[in-house]
Amino acid sequence: MILYDTKNWSNTLIKIYLSFNRAYTTRILFRDIFYITLYTTALVLVDIEVFNNQIVINPLFFSLLGVILSLMLVFRLNSSYNKWWEGRQAWGSLINHSRTLSVNLNALLPAEAKQDRQFFAVQIANFATALQGHLREAVNLEELEIWDEAYAKGLKKANHVPLYIAQLIFEAVEKRVKAGLFSEIDKLSLKTHIQGLIDSLGICERIKNTPIPFSHNSYIKTFILIYVLSLPFGIVSSLLYYTIPTVALISYALVGVEVISEEIEDPFGRQANDLPLIHLSNIIKNNVFEVLGGEYEVQLNSVEVDSKYIVIIH
Repeated sequence: MILYDTKNWSNTLIKIYLSFNRAYTTRILFRDIFYITLYTTALVLVDIEVFNNQIVINPLFFSLLGVILSLMLVFRLNSSYNKWWEGRQAWGSLINHSRTLSVNLNALLPAEAKQDRQFFAVQIANFATALQGHLREAVNLEELEIWDEAYAKGLKKANHVPLYIAQLIFEAVEKRVKAGLFSEIDKLSLKTHIQGLIDSLGICERIKNTPIPFSHNSYIKTFILIYVLSLPFGIVSSLLYYTIPTVALISYALVGVEVISEEIEDPFGRQANDLPLIHLSNIIKNNVFEVLGGEYEVQLNSVEVDSKYIVIIH
């Protein structure tokens, strides 16, 4: 995720320049604008030089279509942004529940129970790390803190690693209740926050596995394409060769909204404007180990990079 000073225009422009070759959105957008400009140039040349500017569509037609299209694009962008923001809220809730759970466990566990403290710290931290992998390509077990050999084998066999880890936390709490270390009231309090972890998991999976309906998505794309390809016919008679940059600019606005919507409707990827899941899971890991104790320490300031995208985190 690209972080920047929203009030600093020069900083924003610099970030656009630096991310130009790495950002998926920028590359796709400028590729489409390039093709549209080529098409518009060819059409204008043919209309002016061959047909003497005789191919004309009433501009009122495009004014009416433009109003309809703008309303559709606003709805499209809002739908995608709502998914992005809900994903951020789910991870915010995950951070809160992880912190509260670790604070409660810290208060309940004796200071000398270092093994129990380490166990719960590992599980809570691993849940966040496993979740970010689960929402992306796959869970990388090498990124998890391994408790023991049996634990490692259980992770390898699990079809759903985050849920498996949540199950271990529930079982560990129940075991300590039966041993008399936790009371039934303590169990209910801890259960609320463990349930919160699972709820965040479910919300993220719903966002991930429920794309914008195909008919809605394809209809808007078709509408934009028809509008952009026919637009030169409505303005070439008055703008002549200035039609080329005019269509390019209008296309930049319309296609740009659609491309941005495509990017943020899945907030858990590795594109430049997706959520910084590694950073967020590292926050949880660092906080949990700080509260419950442990030797693990993570560097929160990081840069998340893969072969195609860069995520800038300060």
